[in-house]
Amino acid sequence: SPSFRRIPFSLSRFIPGDSLKFDLVFMDEASQIKPEDAIGAILRARKLVVVGDTKQLPPTSFFDQLNEEIDDEDATQFDNAESILEVAMRSFQPYRRLRWHYRSRHEDLIEFSNERFYDRDLVIFPSAVGRSRGYGIQYHFIENATCVKGVNVVEAQAIVERIVEHAKCNPTESLGVAAFNQKQAEVIQDLLDEACDSSREVSDAVAKLRELEDELFVKNLESIQGDERDVMFISYTYGPDPATSRVFQRFGPINSDQGWRRLNVMVT
Repeated sequence: SPSFRRIPFSLSRFIPGDSLKFDLVFMDEASQIKPEDAIGAILRARKLVVVGDTKQLPPTSFFDQLNEEIDDEDATQFDNAESILEVAMRSFQPYRRLRWHYRSRHEDLIEFSNERFYDRDLVIFPSAVGRSRGYGIQYHFIENATCVKGVNVVEAQAIVERIVEHAKCNPTESLGVAAFNQKQAEVIQDLLDEACDSSREVSDAVAKLRELEDELFVKNLESIQGDERDVMFISYTYGPDPATSRVFQRFGPINSDQGWRRLNVMVT
């Protein structure tokens, strides 16, 4: 059978049902694929492999569907399911967890998620290098950083300074920036644009990061799933209120029902 790499709903949208059949259909990041979008590909498959992570985010439009759930008596495996991954887990038993974690160059990168979300069940290989070579996690405290209505300008400025430093000193290492909400991501992007507009040297250095195969990005935690870069900056965003110096428990999307999933996506 021919190989065909497309997002699943494109198959049913553009390819006639009787024109192509596949020996194997492989659905990766299946937690992001809505069941109705997967049908067209499944019907053309002789064998199906579904791979995903229930602790990552569901399809972003999942919450647009009707609030009324279908009664269990009338439900099929596709009903009341947020993704094709959930359908597969109901339909094919037993399913299995892929436990070996091999993607992180340093074990610290997965330690938090392994502890909090994966029941310490992942098999993690110790790093052959230490932090002295720039691997692992580094924490940077930003003095006098405060948060007003979900925006931390001082922290955003510090992030931009580090982006510029990275662009000048490590131009071959890809870079991504993740913020805890959309407003903070927009402030970081605006300040970065201002820095580029004010200096040709900065503009040229940042442009080289954008020309890499994995180009520079600034995103919020809603849209970062699946992204990988050599270096990631995470903007905590939330911090003391400037008037009271208190840190209020208002963490935007993290406080929602799916907040733990968003946090897991960001740190992995």
